[in-house]
Amino acid sequence: MLEFIVLALATWRLTSLLVWEDGPFEVFARIRHLLGVRYDDMSQPYGSNWFAKGVVCPACASVWFGTVLGIAYLLWNPTWYIAFLLALSTGAILIETLIADK
Repeated sequence: MLEFIVLALATWRLTSLLVWEDGPFEVFARIRHLLGVRYDDMSQPYGSNWFAKGVVCPACASVWFGTVLGIAYLLWNPTWYIAFLLALSTGAILIETLIADK
């Protein structure tokens, strides 16, 4: 059960990074641009190709990341440690969000 929770939180973190965040040195914004994500006049992202449409959709991106993390976890033991670090980041974000809402 712990593995599922950690992998789910890591999947959310990776999805959040790719879909919504720019990252340090705008690395995730650049990745989105390379994949074909563009912005309209209202700064709303849209996909200029099939792959880019999947990147701007959190539900789509989470399926991809969940699949990759799940397979990697089954095949490569160190995936657990990477997922755990991402899950810790998610936990910190959740705590900050809870505190900020009060």
